Amino acid sequence: MNALTEEQRRVDALVNKHAWILEGIQEERLRRSLAQLLENQEAYTRGLLEDTTTADLAMPQAYSVALIRKVYPALVAYRLASIQPLRGPNGKIFYLDHVREPVTTFLTAQAESGQDVIEVDSAYGLKPGDLVTIGKGDTAESRVIEAVVHKTVTLAEDLENTHPKNTPVSCAYSTARTTEGGAVARARLSLTSMDVSAEKYALAVAWTTEAMEDLRATHNLDAEAELIDAVAGEIVREIDRAVLADMLANAGAGAVPWSATKPEGFTETEWRRTLYDAIVDANNAIFKRRYRSADFLVADPDTVGRLEKLEEFHLSTEAQPSIGVQLVGRLNNRWEVYKTADFPPNQILVGIKGDGYVYAPYVPLTLTPPHYDAATDTWTRALRTRAARQITVPEAYAVVTILPEAAGT
Repeated sequence: MNALTEEQRRVDALVNKHAWILEGIQEERLRRSLAQLLENQEAYTRGLLEDTTTADLAMPQAYSVALIRKVYPALVAYRLASIQPLRGPNGKIFYLDHVREPVTTFLTAQAESGQDVIEVDSAYGLKPGDLVTIGKGDTAESRVIEAVVHKTVTLAEDLENTHPKNTPVSCAYSTARTTEGGAVARARLSLTSMDVSAEKYALAVAWTTEAMEDLRATHNLDAEAELIDAVAGEIVREIDRAVLADMLANAGAGAVPWSATKPEGFTETEWRRTLYDAIVDANNAIFKRRYRSADFLVADPDTVGRLEKLEEFHLSTEAQPSIGVQLVGRLNNRWEVYKTADFPPNQILVGIKGDGYVYAPYVPLTLTPPHYDAATDTWTRALRTRAARQITVPEAYAVVTILPEAAGT
């Protein structure tokens, strides 16, 4: 039995063990992730209870199961990132990346010393900014491509040497293709691993003895339990904010500017439509690097409002989590549109689901011991989670930056 089959069977057993908690969750990926998290929580709690010095940290099972079931399916990471639960505080995450293999084309005419233009048998896949090497051995020289028109390649600098017809011209990084001459340039997928360590995220809840007594007497409710349940929503917001901030800050496919100021000669509707064009440009920037189109957009409510006014926008009728980032609709049936109040204004994150980011939770939820402040008659307890976050492929994300409307327009 290979390692992959053993791992699948191990997780299958966890899903069966925690089936009563997972009931109602249809998505298999989410069920398997939650099963591992519930197992981590159980093992962590058991270890705390066995250690009398840390027993106060153990969250009652009824709390932890309910909160894990509520919090984790609501995370934006489960919808937009790759989820890989850790089995310990340190572990490996895995992702697919494109390893581009070199391609070689040939000169179809002699390239003279002092000229900056060469003719090649195929320029397909070559683009401005690529570094090409003309020739071999002592006479070889490398130049950056300035422009490509059909089979004519303009170089950023003149050649120093003369290169005869049929001299090889190689580019170390080229898109996957079959050239007109029959040469094959390949971009192969490589399964890559990375070591990560779980970090902690914590939020405090506080209540007074008086409030606890009144809530219990009036509504027969436990103030501590109610506050912990409420802070679970804040935990979701904190994790979502961190995940989206990572994607935005590391967007490696580039930024596309769009001005909110309408130029002369455009109606409001016509100019508003050009925001869609900017999103298309960002999508194409990702496609050039990942060979896949983006499938989601994230923005703040005001920016999403701009998208909702486009005729290509279609409102979502899907049920949404009660907490966390909300799916509001689809743009031209190409991109899911997500809205969150915790996103920088005038920015649209364009990305590929599950392609460039890994969220690796370890211990779902733990509680610090209650602390009593006699001066304020206040009890405080912190709710904590541990997870690793990692950008793996920055080129899976791009940004549309909206330049605010000029004053007086």
